[in-house]
Amino acid sequence: MNIWQVLSSTWNMEPWVLVSALLLLVAYGLGTGFKFTKLSALFISGIILYVLALVSPLDYLGRTYLFSAHMIQHILLLLVVPLLLLLGIPKALAEKALKIEPIGYVMKVLGNPIVAWFLGVGAMWVWHLPSLHDSVLASDNLYIAQQISFVLIGTIFWWPVFAPVETKRLSPLVSTLYLASACLGCTILGMLITFAGAGLYAAYLNPVDTIGILPLIRGELCLTPGVDQQIGGLTMWVPGCLIYLAASMVTIARWYGAEEDYELSNSSTNELVTASQGNK
Repeated sequence: MNIWQVLSSTWNMEPWVLVSALLLLVAYGLGTGFKFTKLSALFISGIILYVLALVSPLDYLGRTYLFSAHMIQHILLLLVVPLLLLLGIPKALAEKALKIEPIGYVMKVLGNPIVAWFLGVGAMWVWHLPSLHDSVLASDNLYIAQQISFVLIGTIFWWPVFAPVETKRLSPLVSTLYLASACLGCTILGMLITFAGAGLYAAYLNPVDTIGILPLIRGELCLTPGVDQQIGGLTMWVPGCLIYLAASMVTIARWYGAEEDYELSNSSTNELVTASQGNK
């Protein structure tokens, strides 16, 4: 079996993924009046990426053969998909939802920056404990719970920085510190995985090769268990931190933008005062 055959034959249309994606789209459409806008494009992009991460060959390879593929999937579900979904929610819809109990109370508790930070960083650490990780791969129910938890916790993690309602966001400076510390937490975990000996995740040492692609992976692609684990650790370490860095740059740009607006507002006010005094 060659690479093309692997990529074309390992799609798995999981019903729970398709149903959950459809429910999210319907709920979003009902809340926004099914209008297509720039925000809805972001939300739909998040849904598409969510589905692809869970039904494409990435999911099959990550669950069976490659830790690195599993790590890419986790980065998408914890950091990228939730951010797109959150950025796609209109302010008016978010304000309406927060007035509904218990949604408002739950987000008040979980959206607390300290709680959100520990949930976001803690999810990555806890789910990648070797014994728990191998148990997840062996259990369908635990595997589904893991994927869903990544999206939910990812949304909570991004909430203090990119909440649709501005009053729920941290200040730009605090947001930058929030993201930088999260980057550090994932960097440490990524380094530990990268430099650990091969076999940290035993499930990938001798996978059950039901479709006969292990020779391709180990031989032609040279993805031995050690190399695969190092790539997975580096994926968490480098691309993961680049996402935090990009988000930090957005918060810094927001900070400078706010200062410029403030200075412009003061300048306009001073001009009006001066003109008024001149007329007198």
